[in-house]
Amino acid sequence: MPETKKTFCRFCHVFCGLEVDVEDNRVIAVRGDHDNPVSEGYTCLKGRAEVERINHPERLRASQKRVGGTLQDIDSGRAVGEIGAKLKQIVDEHGPESVAVYVGCGGHRSAAGGPWYVAKWLEAMGSPRLYTSLTIDSPSLIIAYDRLFGGPLPLGVFDIDHADSALFVGTNPVISHQWTMPQSNPMTRVKNALKRGMRLVVIDPRKSDLAERAHVHLQVKPGEDASLLACMIREIIDNGWYDAQYVADYVSGFEALHEAVKPFTLDYAERRTTCPAADIVEGARLFATAGSGAAASGTGLHMARHQNLTTQLVQNLNALCGRFDRRGGMTRIAGTLGPALPSSGNQPLPISLRTHQRSRVRDIQGITGLFGYQEMPTNTLTDEILTPGKGQIKALIVNGGNPALVFSDTEHTLRALEELDLLVVTDLFISATAKCADYVMAVKHPFERVDIPMLSDNYYPFSFSQYTDKLVEAEDDVIEEWEFFWRVGQAMDTGFSLPGIPPDAQPSADDLIRALNPAARITLEDLKTAPPSGKAYDDRIPEVGGVIPDMIGHADRRLAAGHPEVIEELAEVMAEPLLDGGAYQADECFDFRLITYRMAEVYCTTGNNLPSLRRRRQYNPALMNHDDMTRLSLSHEDLVTIESAHGRIEAIVEGSDRLAPGTVGLAHGWGDPADDRPTREKGSNVQALIPRDVNYDKITGLAQQSAFPVNILPSSR
Repeated sequence: MPETKKTFCRFCHVFCGLEVDVEDNRVIAVRGDHDNPVSEGYTCLKGRAEVERINHPERLRASQKRVGGTLQDIDSGRAVGEIGAKLKQIVDEHGPESVAVYVGCGGHRSAAGGPWYVAKWLEAMGSPRLYTSLTIDSPSLIIAYDRLFGGPLPLGVFDIDHADSALFVGTNPVISHQWTMPQSNPMTRVKNALKRGMRLVVIDPRKSDLAERAHVHLQVKPGEDASLLACMIREIIDNGWYDAQYVADYVSGFEALHEAVKPFTLDYAERRTTCPAADIVEGARLFATAGSGAAASGTGLHMARHQNLTTQLVQNLNALCGRFDRRGGMTRIAGTLGPALPSSGNQPLPISLRTHQRSRVRDIQGITGLFGYQEMPTNTLTDEILTPGKGQIKALIVNGGNPALVFSDTEHTLRALEELDLLVVTDLFISATAKCADYVMAVKHPFERVDIPMLSDNYYPFSFSQYTDKLVEAEDDVIEEWEFFWRVGQAMDTGFSLPGIPPDAQPSADDLIRALNPAARITLEDLKTAPPSGKAYDDRIPEVGGVIPDMIGHADRRLAAGHPEVIEELAEVMAEPLLDGGAYQADECFDFRLITYRMAEVYCTTGNNLPSLRRRRQYNPALMNHDDMTRLSLSHEDLVTIESAHGRIEAIVEGSDRLAPGTVGLAHGWGDPADDRPTREKGSNVQALIPRDVNYDKITGLAQQSAFPVNILPSSR
């Protein structure tokens, strides 16, 4: 007889509540949990496919070791011992900085084994080489926070339930479930806000699900967001739509910013962005004159051109219109894993968002990520492997990630992975990266371990948490990610420990969760005795007050809207040539700009091997405007070649009215280079088109992974 158990999904970072039917220690059905106070029964198709992921016939049931060019089963204990011995030898010969860990999206969804834990593991060894998926797609958030706020501020939740306006730039929260808007059940939240009268403005080259509901959709030419946002700021200031009192009290650099955006006139912006001038004015007016609201950006903006500038310009709109630390704007929740903030008397957090560590390659500065640990720029990782000398990376552990599909410059990435003395991957499957590995550690499915939603603790719409026990017993030789690192640390004799847990202990996941959250205001014991669907705390409403100006990190306690780096970059944008077509420079010859986007059927590189999702999509189509297809004599599902200045790939073209002429859309996370199946069965790897060391951001090292020039050619095959 099936038993129904409560838990939360870990396919992505949203952690929607689930009901899971279990029979004879086997998961047989997954659906939304209507008793969960946050998700209220919502799940996406990926979460419901967890029944396929845990029971997949190709799931790893034993760890693997490369022997004679092939991967063979190995006992997990023996694998840990061998890996520990190899790492110790590498450290003894090359130093601790020769060992690196990359934590991908999957590695963030374990409270006990996430990057906050891995950072401490590396620290015990003496290595600063932590890399995560944050510096692949959104390091511009950290730079914008550093410039505007002077440090981290606890204002990460858009109080959309009380907002009169919303501006979303380069994001589609219906699919991406972005953090800054209460994530779970996003379309219902948007619909409810619109029914209440909220005015919605969307800036996106694609007519996304969200843009279809917008009062104003500014379908910007890819890569021209800086000019559009600068023009909107100019209109808001010139028309007196900004919050003059808020600016006078809390903002610095207002005059410098105003002077810097003056050249971005409506005529100029219309020509450069292709957005009608009247729509630009109306979008600015709707957002700025509303009584409350917030502007938020996503990876579509964060991975495109001038991403540090554009990310801050979005935040500048919040500063100019008085949207920080106010009801209906950008607010905070107390969460459960830290102390609650008082409403006054707070001080800036003593955290530097730009660290003293710098990469050997391209001299890129490290950052302090969204969750408090320091990390290095991921776009330099492969060069750190291939560049000889002191500090060369010799060993890499990939925890819940897939660099072979998500790092820019695919050929270079594969060469780097092959060059390593030791490559270890933790995964549920033999991924594109695992195919290059010396060891692949088979790990437990989330339903086979205890957990709490630690990643989202400060990003729920209100303070909430949920403890989940394991739903089924793992019957195979699989381990948890935290256990792998703990046991390897013991094998290396690094002395790795956590508060209250000595190095020679054999801790549980519960022990680690307690040790990683010593200041939790809601104890793990309290969470374990709460209702199985989780518990909401406080008043189920985000908090305001006590952050602005108290916690601003700049000496003058003001929001630096006119930061010198912003003014300098605005001048650089204005100095660029104004061109038609896809090129950015006059000597280039490209007809299109390619944007990357998210598909509902996959999360990063996860999901395209699950039957119910593959029935919907077996590949990632190249979306094109119908007029462009007619001009090139292309038909629906034709095979085409996409060519950039760096590389060329095959793709399957699909007509779409959601894209303007001159724009091509291609989702990332597909096209395993080691998969010999045709493109119609494996998809296209957009990263093969993107160079790692050309047009990269000089501050974060990020490769330009969206809005880059391409040509589309009919396939010769």
